[in-house]
Amino acid sequence: MSLPVIEADKRGFRAPGTTFMVVGGLIGAVGAYIFQVYGGRELGTEAFAPIAQLWTVFFILATVLLIPVEQYVTREVASGRKAIPGDLIPAMWVVGLGVLLGGGFVLFTLNRLFTGSWEYVVQIVLLMIGYGLLFVGKGVLAGRRRFGDVGWVLVVETMVRLVAGVVAIQLIATAESLGWAMVLGGFAVLGMRWWRHDLGETRAPAARAPSFLGGYVGGAASSQILLGAAPIAVAFLGGSDALQSVIFATFTLYRAPLTLIFALQGRILPFLVGLAGENNRASLSRIAKVVVGGGAVLAALGGLVGWLVGPDVVSTLFKPEFAPSATVAALTAAGVVAAATAQVAGQVLVAEARTSRLAGAWLGGLATAVVVLLVLGGQPDVRVALAFAIGEGVALLLMAVQAIRR
Repeated sequence: MSLPVIEADKRGFRAPGTTFMVVGGLIGAVGAYIFQVYGGRELGTEAFAPIAQLWTVFFILATVLLIPVEQYVTREVASGRKAIPGDLIPAMWVVGLGVLLGGGFVLFTLNRLFTGSWEYVVQIVLLMIGYGLLFVGKGVLAGRRRFGDVGWVLVVETMVRLVAGVVAIQLIATAESLGWAMVLGGFAVLGMRWWRHDLGETRAPAARAPSFLGGYVGGAASSQILLGAAPIAVAFLGGSDALQSVIFATFTLYRAPLTLIFALQGRILPFLVGLAGENNRASLSRIAKVVVGGGAVLAALGGLVGWLVGPDVVSTLFKPEFAPSATVAALTAAGVVAAATAQVAGQVLVAEARTSRLAGAWLGGLATAVVVLLVLGGQPDVRVALAFAIGEGVALLLMAVQAIRR
């Protein structure tokens, strides 16, 4: 890693463009939720269910497969290396895996979850391709410290999808039309021509793509199955279409802070890469301790707030029939805060390319959640929410041990 790269990042969070990147992340998170709220209110719980499932499948695939690609590209570009065209090869392999998994799942559950419409198969394939390119672009821009441009990527993608969704509902008013609006949002960012900023040196990777992505994808898979599979789990536990929409609305609302972290963690990683390049393990350990300690407190507070006002918030934003029980709201809120804390703490391991340890922590949380889900009885929504909260708590504990331990 070259000295100028490390020195440039010592400006920390005062680097130009940081503020607008945060603003773009907020716009992205709020815009995504407005898209879902608008679609849910216009279509109702029954008709909206296929879009809830499509968004869930894509959310899992994007966070499991595409975020690791973005962070690999960010880490390589931050170290001074040119990412394109070399890194497009592993990126496209990962996108291809997403196409097979996403397309296969939608096809397999077409009649059960997607009203038998083949449009959803085409949409999940195009979503993976379009957003695969978008995430590579975010990695290039973040690695080059063009944080303002990352903010614009988030704004453009969100606004195009939202406007297209509103127009689609007004003209056609079908769930499939909202799926096409989602597809358009990902491809719209190509108009920014982000590849112009990939100006690093052409040399060997700082971290080998197969080992880095293998560990990270394994960890992300466990993490996002915990976070994103709740509506699917409710469906397979016998929950109705309406209950699936309720769980989707609840988890989508409460995971907004985590969605924001996914959008902005490219701002954190270059700074941590600089510390890792200096072998400054003491500073990395201190950062992890602060994050974990603060996150544990916030998780408890999040659960309390979810219990007190969570159902009312969901009811107000969607419709009364979307409101969860107070128990489900509290467990979901606490679990999401724990997940967000573990994600930020895990950036220490990403910066050091120790992604196999990242995978171990998330896998432990997922295994715990599966055991809880199988052992406990009760209503599908409560079982899923409880398994989620306990699994995220275990993942946070394991992540703390791995990130703090030197």
